[in-house]
Amino acid sequence: MSLILVGVDGSDTSKDAVKWAAKAAAAEKLPLKIVAAYTSTTSDYAPGLVIPQDVIDAIRAEATEAVQKAADIAREEADGIEVSGSIVEGDAARVMLEIGEHAHMIVLGTRGLGSVKGLFLGSVSTSVAAHAKGRVVIVPAGSTDNDGPIVVGVDDSATSDPAVAEAYRQAGLRNRELTAVHTWTPLDADALHGFGLDQAEIDEMSRQAVEAVSERMAGYSEDYPDVEVNRVVIPEEPAKAILAAAEDGASMIVMGSRGRGGFTGLLLGSRSQKVLHHAHVPVMIVRK
Repeated sequence: MSLILVGVDGSDTSKDAVKWAAKAAAAEKLPLKIVAAYTSTTSDYAPGLVIPQDVIDAIRAEATEAVQKAADIAREEADGIEVSGSIVEGDAARVMLEIGEHAHMIVLGTRGLGSVKGLFLGSVSTSVAAHAKGRVVIVPAGSTDNDGPIVVGVDDSATSDPAVAEAYRQAGLRNRELTAVHTWTPLDADALHGFGLDQAEIDEMSRQAVEAVSERMAGYSEDYPDVEVNRVVIPEEPAKAILAAAEDGASMIVMGSRGRGGFTGLLLGSRSQKVLHHAHVPVMIVRK
């Protein structure tokens, strides 16, 4: 059964993730599953060390408490949703990827500092976002829920189609405006002037880029006629433009993964990584 999966570690950051996930479960009309991962093994630096059973029991108890408190928060945030929880022994990223393989969405906090093995430090969120097959939402520390627009980055190729399709779906589902950001060059206007382009030439390039983006998004607009779309087409570094568009009260950023390499970081791509590390609103990574 499709569900929304959220990871917790007892930190304030993971509580923010639970609140966001609970509202998403209500909007999507899906059950919410809360998971805390823990490990009873030692690191490679101390392979012969045996952890006492009472310490393991304490770690398990702490993980259990984190899940129980998260369930209470979820039910308070979105009354009526179906909530379940579990604790799983294992590496946090691996646990979330395995349990979330067929999930509709995985939701994680970032920079969690909880004592259940510091579950969601940046590396875990980045790893899950890089390797998950579907949707992953990273909820940054201190982010607040609001009714602002959903921001999505758009290419003039098929690369961004999954993210654009999901952004439209989310905007329709949540009755939000959509801000589509397209940067036709990574250079800003000052740099282009420095290369000898006058304003008229820059304006003409922007006009052509607007036409290309409009053609790319035409089909989605037909599918979601009630979604109001604002297009931002400018010369700028892509991640910087997306982050700037989200500064004025955006409710979410939707990004594609773009990465093609075999290393964790490359699976995300530099643009997605930069947005993840600097955004102050939830970021959804879509890989299909």
